[in-house]
Amino acid sequence: MNKTISIIGSGFSALSASCYLAKAGHKVSIYEKNDAVGGRARQLIKDGFTFDIGPSWYWMPDVFEKFFNDFGKSTSDYYQLDKLSPAYKIFFSDDVITIGDHMDQICEEFERIEKGSSKPLRAFIARAQEHYDIAINKVVLKPGISPFELVTKETVTRIDRFFKTISTEVRKKFKNPKLISTLEFPVLFLGAKPSQTPSFYSFMNFADFGLGTWHPKGGMYEIIKAMKTLALSLGV
Repeated sequence: MNKTISIIGSGFSALSASCYLAKAGHKVSIYEKNDAVGGRARQLIKDGFTFDIGPSWYWMPDVFEKFFNDFGKSTSDYYQLDKLSPAYKIFFSDDVITIGDHMDQICEEFERIEKGSSKPLRAFIARAQEHYDIAINKVVLKPGISPFELVTKETVTRIDRFFKTISTEVRKKFKNPKLISTLEFPVLFLGAKPSQTPSFYSFMNFADFGLGTWHPKGGMYEIIKAMKTLALSLGV
C-alpha cells in the first residue's frame, strides 16, 4: 500500500531515504527550515567565495557509488571525483607525516619514522579490509531494526575483536606516538574514542589508507545537489 510520507530535514539521510521511499512508490515530501537543502552539509556563498560548512572528507566512495547505482545512476553522472595525492598531512610540532594515495607511499612514510613498521602496517590494513568487507556487506546495509542484525557468522567468529580496543591493537604493533596517533584518529569520525572502540572498527583505517581520500570537484555540496536532483526526478 502506497503511503504519503513527510520527512523533516534535508541532510544526507533524509535525501537518501526520500529516494528509496519514492522508488518504492510512496508520495514523499521533504520539509527544510533553511532556504537550501543539505542539513549540516550546506553551502555558504559570501562575497564571491563559496564554502562547504559541513563534511570535508570523502571516504568510502563505494558506498556513494552503490547508492546511485540503486537508481540506475553513477556518481559520475552528477559530479567529478578526484583522488587526493597526497591524501592529507598531519602536522606535529617537530615533524609532518604525509599520507600518500597508495599503500607503498604510506609504508615508506611509516618506515621513515619507525624502522620495521611497514610490515605490521600492511598486516593491520589487511585485517582492516576484512573488517570493512564484513561491515559494509553484512552489517551496515541491514535495516537497523534489531541489534541481532549485528550477529552474523562473520562477526561471531571474530568475537574477540569486539572485546579489545583499537588503541590496544595499534599500541601492540607500533611504538612511535606519532604513528599511533595517525592510526587512532580515523575512528574519531564515528564520534568514538580509540581507547573505547572495538578493534573491529579498524575498518575506518582501510577506508583511509586502502580506499583513499577523494573530493568532488566543486566541493562536497555537489553530493547534496546530486541527491536533490535524483530525488526530484523520482517525484519527491
